[in-house]
Amino acid sequence: MGVRGMVRWIDEHKPEFERMALDIWANPETAYREKHASRRQIEALAAAGFRIRAGVGGIPTAFVAEFGSGSPVIGILGEFDALPGLSQRVAATRAPIGEGEFDAAPGHGCGHNLLGTAGVAAAIAVAASLRLAAKGGSGTIRYYGCPAEEVLSGKTFMARDGVFDDLDAALTWHPGSANLALTSSTSALTSAEFRFAGKAAHAGVSPHLGRSALDAVELTNVAANYLREHVPEGARIHYTITSGGVAPNIVPDRASVWYYLRGANRPKRTSCSGGSSRSPKGRPS
Repeated sequence: MGVRGMVRWIDEHKPEFERMALDIWANPETAYREKHASRRQIEALAAAGFRIRAGVGGIPTAFVAEFGSGSPVIGILGEFDALPGLSQRVAATRAPIGEGEFDAAPGHGCGHNLLGTAGVAAAIAVAASLRLAAKGGSGTIRYYGCPAEEVLSGKTFMARDGVFDDLDAALTWHPGSANLALTSSTSALTSAEFRFAGKAAHAGVSPHLGRSALDAVELTNVAANYLREHVPEGARIHYTITSGGVAPNIVPDRASVWYYLRGANRPKRTSCSGGSSRSPKGRPS
């Protein structure tokens, strides 16, 4: 078929992939809950003759769809999870779907309804080309349905399961403001949630009998903010309080904070926690 033939094939089938993208947009699902999007993509790939392996990495919404045989083995990575509170009507200004700005429904803030759909389209187009070239060569195309990209952990469990081990190359893309090939690396990351236990009490009547777990969260965040001065260039520490109590008049006995630690590589990411990083010659940097 060739590249031009595949582009022509995609143009001819564009309406069905547009419908898929709009359907996933209209049914946004957050990390590890992407049942509708996963099923929608699996159905399209199965109809195109792909062999489906669902639930990989122990994740119900993760899957691998494969077509062809032999080498090379090329993977296309696709994502489909939404972000909480980022729902949006089809409008050029902020127009959340829900009761209001602070309790809006999930939404695709990073274009994942497009990201995964385009990966499916590309994989099926390559499969169509392989069908035509079946007598003249070999090759395997795989589409990886990767959940939970927005919390940066879905592919971790898939990699632990070995699903990427035999690939010759893996390709992905992301919606953006320009059409270009990106060859730079992304950050290494550690995700960790810290949970604190205290003692509940009536904050107005007997606060002295309580021990606030929220105080522990706030002290942790203050210390992390002081640490920012002493991390390597490009390292990032960011967090959100995931639980801070149920009401102002109850001393919180449970509280938690969710952290991301980022760095150019794992050693620099690790140094966010306070360890020293070292230059190639062994001197503290």
